[in-house]
Amino acid sequence: MFGRKKFGMGDFDSLFNDLNNILNEPLFVKGRTNVETGSDENGQWTKETFTSVDGSYSVTNIFRNSGPVLNKSQKTELDEISYLKSQLETSIEEQNFEKAAELRDKIKSLETDKEKILELQSELKKAVDHQDFERAIELRDEIKKLN
Repeated sequence: MFGRKKFGMGDFDSLFNDLNNILNEPLFVKGRTNVETGSDENGQWTKETFTSVDGSYSVTNIFRNSGPVLNKSQKTELDEISYLKSQLETSIEEQNFEKAAELRDKIKSLETDKEKILELQSELKKAVDHQDFERAIELRDEIKKLN
């Protein structure tokens, strides 16, 4: 069928058209792809939608990265809070209410510290932007104590 003849692009189109006619089914679907990207509280996402020329065929794929980008201390903090919450549930199921109360208080303390750290980090950024380095050092030290 091919022999030693060299084919140009038009020849391949012709060949594929002949195969489509023989099989009564297209080998591939012609169409266009639309790509959208964005981000939300769970991280970045990409949405690709392929639509055939006649609109009879459409496929959508959504890809998401692993989640929001967190620094090492934020990951550790989230892991610790998640662990403590699971321990709290276990303590409640086992009716060990003393331990449950301790765990509840520790979780609340960590979450409060987390909020305070975010406030201090915001203040720290403002201090650096205004070149108030003495205040920036104080804020940095407070953040270190809470971490």
